[in-house]
Amino acid sequence: MQKIKNSPALLKSYLPFIKEELYEEILELSKKLQGARILFLNATKYGGGVAEILQAEIPLLNSLGINAAWENLEANEDFYKVTKAIHNSLQGEKSFTFTVKTRGIYESVNEKNAKLLSKQKFDLLFIHDPQPMAIPFFWPNAPKSIWRCHIQISPTNPQVWDYLKGFLKSYESATFSLEEFIPKGLKIPNRIVQPAINPLSPKNKKIDLEKAEEIIKKLGLNTKKSIISQISRFDPWKDPLGVIQSYRLAKKEFPDLQLILAGSAASDDPENFKIMAFVKKEANKDKNIKIFSNLDDIQINAIQTFSKIILQKSLREGFGLTVAEALYKETPVIGGDTGGIRTQIFNGKDGYLVKSVEECGQRIIDLLNNNTLRLKMGKAGKTIIADKFLLPRLVRDELSLFVDTIK
Repeated sequence: MQKIKNSPALLKSYLPFIKEELYEEILELSKKLQGARILFLNATKYGGGVAEILQAEIPLLNSLGINAAWENLEANEDFYKVTKAIHNSLQGEKSFTFTVKTRGIYESVNEKNAKLLSKQKFDLLFIHDPQPMAIPFFWPNAPKSIWRCHIQISPTNPQVWDYLKGFLKSYESATFSLEEFIPKGLKIPNRIVQPAINPLSPKNKKIDLEKAEEIIKKLGLNTKKSIISQISRFDPWKDPLGVIQSYRLAKKEFPDLQLILAGSAASDDPENFKIMAFVKKEANKDKNIKIFSNLDDIQINAIQTFSKIILQKSLREGFGLTVAEALYKETPVIGGDTGGIRTQIFNGKDGYLVKSVEECGQRIIDLLNNNTLRLKMGKAGKTIIADKFLLPRLVRDELSLFVDTIK
């Protein structure tokens, strides 16, 4: 591990967005972790909210004198097919059953990565989600470890969780995004740490409407007509087909309405392209539905800034960073009434929580018919996210966790 020099200049760049008290808390906590060797481990470097958070968090921790490293799994397609099935099962899909073969695939990749990583010295492992969950089990004399669960665990397929929770014996504690996500009977200490967005990233830096409009035009949309959008992976739990159905209901009242579905591919999600094909088929050549994959951060920023409404019609959701991103840009959000979306959308204040296609379609109509309410909700959303869901707060919470674990 490299020697890290303490330089809080990067943290100072967040001062316009946070209270002085939070800034001082972070500095005080970081003093207790000078030189600490902490490994952050997740499935993939690109795609999805975990990677996005770590891209901003690791440099910030290093600037504070903490020896933070970020590694990803070395794995093959068979492994990611198994872990995608695990992910779906934990969120409520019932068909997957562990076999000798699937357990072998999962455990062999974790064991291989444990052997590779154990050649380095760390004081703490911070392991994200189920994919690398077994690594401390296979790591001889493993450092203290914390498991970070970002997903909403459902009790409908208990045999999957019954298998995975056996690996928690190798952990000091577990961290979840919501109290309701903590599985019943969990036998290790746990705490709540909610995700956050980076206000300094190109995706979240403020751009004016004129620049956003210019970018939207280049994507082939008519900026004189209303645009609604959903930005998320092409994943059945994000319900992109339900989004299209909701759009069609609203289109009966607003015939010129346009819909953007912007997704991203991640190496740990082999279902992505199959779901995207279903989405394109459902769109059925509607020229007012635009489907994009892997847009850059500035393009996503423009969509979230210029859209009249952002949708996040998830059926299950650990947190939903795209909700926070949109609200931070003063764009109201209609989201599925589930998981972490509920911590960001206060029904009727900064958006709406919905439980059906019909309700979603009606709420789209309501907001398009009431520009004053739409703008008011957008401003309320900006305040909520700025107060609770920016990166320095996440860093403070995790530093506190690390101090308590390493001591």
